[in-house]
Amino acid sequence: MYIMISIDPTRMVATEIDYAKRFRQLWLRARKELQSPKLQVVAFVKWLLAQQDRLKPRSFRQYRAATMFALEFEAKRLQHRPPPGLPEALKLLKESRGKTVAVAQADGSVVVGREKPELPLRTSAAKARALTDEASESILAKAQALRSLYASDFSAFFKANLLCGLRPIEWHGTLIRIEGRTLVMIVPNAKRGNGRAHGLKRTLVFDDLSQDHRDDIVNWANRVNALTREVYKSLLKRIEEVMRAITKRLFRKNRPTPYTTRHAFSGRLKAFYLGNARTEEEYDLGCAIIAALMGHATDDTADFHYGKKSEKAGKGLPIPRADPAEVARIRPRLARSRKKLRALEAQRFGTEPR
Repeated sequence: MYIMISIDPTRMVATEIDYAKRFRQLWLRARKELQSPKLQVVAFVKWLLAQQDRLKPRSFRQYRAATMFALEFEAKRLQHRPPPGLPEALKLLKESRGKTVAVAQADGSVVVGREKPELPLRTSAAKARALTDEASESILAKAQALRSLYASDFSAFFKANLLCGLRPIEWHGTLIRIEGRTLVMIVPNAKRGNGRAHGLKRTLVFDDLSQDHRDDIVNWANRVNALTREVYKSLLKRIEEVMRAITKRLFRKNRPTPYTTRHAFSGRLKAFYLGNARTEEEYDLGCAIIAALMGHATDDTADFHYGKKSEKAGKGLPIPRADPAEVARIRPRLARSRKKLRALEAQRFGTEPR
């Protein structure tokens, strides 16, 4: 099946490239497992849907989204002569969204929802979302003893990203400005093209950094920005390989990945900005600051997809300030989502909306 990239204003071109690659991988895998060199599209979709109970929901959603993208592109490209079975395959995919089942409870009652089967630990489920200080020290110690050309790059990335919590790709294009004892980072938001970021860039302001912490940030930013973007992407793959080699030796499960440093940063922000909130207004302001520092359009992403607040890890690490203008951009959207949430809570518990 021939796949090209569409121009969808709500989806980045890089995402569509990833979808096309993922679809091809799935197609080849299905063809191999079904032993069908001339695999038909309906048979492929039925094979994909049969994988749902063996996959984590997030993984299955990604596979379905990639397949939907590929098949819809084919339907548009071949609208005058659609391949046999393509409309049926698209219908099966669309009908699989949001299907519910009656789940029996222990007390004999029945609740309508999606059944959650017991699944083996795999892919994203095996990735840690928290990082203790002891774990960080062990990882860095193991990296120093590792015989790898990329061990030093791994250590430099790991130490710098624990401080800043950037998406790994965002280091490319990040600008550093030193103002006396203050270090200002201007970070390009990686999700800016699909409405998931609060703007093109975000600002992290670190006051009174130690010399070691300042060097960790500045040196890694200089290292990255001396490379082309493509070379840096290749370096990131080598860094991931080094981390896999290290964590495989140190952890039986829930192994940290390069992205775990971002989860750890999020947990630190939550402990600092939300831990001492005494009113709803203070809590909401803290959420907006965290969203600004993480590069999110609202705080929902950090709440649902990032590590929980941690007051034990990263005690000696600095906490950055956000640009007030960026926080102000987030607050109206945040206020709307908070108002809806509190109305739902009031409806559920029979109380007055706060």
